[in-house]
Amino acid sequence: MSTVLFTNGLFSKTLAAVRSLGSRGIRTITSDKTIWHTSGFSKYASKNVTYPNPKKSPGNFLDWLVTTIRKERCDVLFPMDDDTLEIVVANRKELDRLVRIVAPASSCYNIAADKGNTIRLAMERGIPCPKTVEISGQANHSEDDFLEAIQIMEYPLVIKPRRSSGSRGIRIVHNRNEFIKTLREIQEVYPNPIIQEWIPPGIKCDVCLCYDSKHKLVASFVQKEIRNFPITRGPSTVHESIWYPELIKHSTDLMKGIPWCGVVDVEYMIDPRSGVPKLMEINPRFWSSLHLSIRSGVDFPWIMYQLAMEQKVEPISDYIVGKRGRALLPGDVLHFLSNPKRFQMNPPIWTTKLPDDMVSLHDPLPTVGFLLSALRYSVDINTWKFLIKR
Repeated sequence: MSTVLFTNGLFSKTLAAVRSLGSRGIRTITSDKTIWHTSGFSKYASKNVTYPNPKKSPGNFLDWLVTTIRKERCDVLFPMDDDTLEIVVANRKELDRLVRIVAPASSCYNIAADKGNTIRLAMERGIPCPKTVEISGQANHSEDDFLEAIQIMEYPLVIKPRRSSGSRGIRIVHNRNEFIKTLREIQEVYPNPIIQEWIPPGIKCDVCLCYDSKHKLVASFVQKEIRNFPITRGPSTVHESIWYPELIKHSTDLMKGIPWCGVVDVEYMIDPRSGVPKLMEINPRFWSSLHLSIRSGVDFPWIMYQLAMEQKVEPISDYIVGKRGRALLPGDVLHFLSNPKRFQMNPPIWTTKLPDDMVSLHDPLPTVGFLLSALRYSVDINTWKFLIKR
């Protein structure tokens, strides 16, 4: 029996992957900074362990990773989010000798993870995207540098962190004074941000892809985001599988500029002024609503496992369209509480017809794990700030 080690057990996407592989008889080890997390309570989790905080102590996390892989005789490693994936990608030479990993090279990962690099690549390859200004070179720049750079643009503008932030740090500004004030605030947390034209809120779509080690596309899937938290720009809380060949072509054309390996999520916003889908960013990892693609017939975790084990994978491009799912806890509940039109939502918050990313009668204990982790962090003001503040 092979063993797979998963990081970031708190996330529902990790739970989706654990359920996928565990249901096939594969030994799954879940891990996170605390033992109280969602995935560790699943009946498909064989073992649950804890690790040092990868953001605060990346060196200690790497040491833990090496020790755990050896001790548990792990065959495959699934780093499930940015904080752990960055460390794994940066230390591939050491880790590749111990365990199988399906992930891009460090140089490719850094193109996808940096919004400035992503937009430059999109413009080179003719992919529609917002007008963007960035300042390369030194780590921090003066306000005058930015003011000079945005002279060619019109307000309102959007200030964004360069790296993936789960919509945190994104601000809309409407004039010069607001721009300067907001820029100062963002630079304290996210140095050297990018500036983009503001696109009015429109339909958000995600193109989910998977490539093998020879950079060949082996799976594709598209979903539409129906609800989000925060409402206008956050991760999706209700989602639906759709068929959108144009977006798949845009995304594969874009990724041809990066010799990719593994999964990737390419995000678009349909510009309501023109109907043109515009590239927002690349997320070089699994996406939060992973359950939906699995239920629609594209089991990305199983595909990634097969690639890691060097098994033959038949390309998948067809899937069930019209499937819906949601993340009730905490995402859709927070959307409901913050939506002034909460009682007019469609689908309504109280529906039982939407399959949930976590809540399941067939595997009920992850919900208990989530509630325990919520209780564990309830007295931590920083956790609540991280969850709610964007």
